[in-house]
Amino acid sequence: MSNPTRPSHDSRQSWLAHLTEIGRTHGFFERIGKRHSALFVEEGPTLLVTFDEAARVYGQTEDGLPIGFDAVQRHEWSLLNIMASGQSWFRDADLYAFFDKLVDEGFFDSFDRVVFLGAGPMCGYAACAYAVTSPGARVLALGPAATLDREDAPFEMRFRGARRLNFTDRYGYAPYMVDGTAQTTIVYDPYDPPSAAHAALFRAPNTTRLPMRWCGANLLPLLARNGALDRLLQEAARGRMTVHGFARITRTARRSDPAYLKRLMARALDKGRPALARKVAAHGAEVTGHPEFAAALQTLGAAPGSQPTLPA
Repeated sequence: MSNPTRPSHDSRQSWLAHLTEIGRTHGFFERIGKRHSALFVEEGPTLLVTFDEAARVYGQTEDGLPIGFDAVQRHEWSLLNIMASGQSWFRDADLYAFFDKLVDEGFFDSFDRVVFLGAGPMCGYAACAYAVTSPGARVLALGPAATLDREDAPFEMRFRGARRLNFTDRYGYAPYMVDGTAQTTIVYDPYDPPSAAHAALFRAPNTTRLPMRWCGANLLPLLARNGALDRLLQEAARGRMTVHGFARITRTARRSDPAYLKRLMARALDKGRPALARKVAAHGAEVTGHPEFAAALQTLGAAPGSQPTLPA
C-alpha cells in the first residue's frame, strides 16, 4: 500500500474525509454509534486490531493515521482500527453489536494470524477486552487498565467520570477476556502504582507481564521511537515474545528517551548515588541534547564529554 499523506487542510472534517477515502479504497470506514468508528484496510493474511483515541490521532500525529497503520505499510498486514471519540472506554452497545457481527460473519477466521494492540489504560483495556472475539489471537497491551469497576479496582482514583460506566456486562473484565488468547503480553511500569495494580490483575497462564521500570504510564511515545513497537508487534505475531527478547528490543528505546533518563537520574539522586546520576546525565546530554542534562552535569561536577556507562 502506498503511503497516504495527511490532507493539506487541517480541519477535523477533512481528516475524517481522508480516513473515509482510505477505507473506501482499501476496505471500509464506518461510524459505530455516536462515539466510535472503524477503519479496515485489507492487505495481507495477518490482521492487526488496534484501539485509539480520535483526539490523539487528529491532534498528535503527523500523518493523521491511527496506531498500527505502519504495519500496513511496512509488512502488508491488514488493519482493523477502532477509534473512540472522548473517554468512552469502548463501552457501548453499538460497538458490542459491531464485534458480534464480525464474529458471526467469520471475519477473524479469514486471517492466518490476529494481533490485538492497545496503548494506555483505555485503549490497552479495549485490546484485552475485545480479544475474546478472536480465540487464539495474540495481545500486546501497553499500560492497560483491567477494569474501572469499583469492586474489582478499588485502588483506581483516576478517570472518575468513566467509573460510572458499566464494566460488568459484555466485554467487561479484561483479564477474563484474554483467557482464550494464544499469548497476552502486558507491558507496564512497576513503579507507577496504578499501572502495577492493574497489571497484577492479569493472572491467566497465557499472560506475560513485562516491566518497563521508570518509564511512566504512557509507554507509547517511548516504544514508537526507534521502531521498538514495530519489532514487538512482529515478535507477538510470530508467537516469539520472550522476556529476554523484549528487554533487547526496548533497551535502545529506553536509553534514548529523555523522560526515562530524567526519572533514572532523579531516582539515582534520591538513592544517594551521585556517580550514577552523573553517568545518566552525561548519557542524556550526549544522546538527547536536552539542556536539562547539561545543567545537571554542571551541578554534579562532570563534563558533558565524559563517556557514560549505564546500567542495563
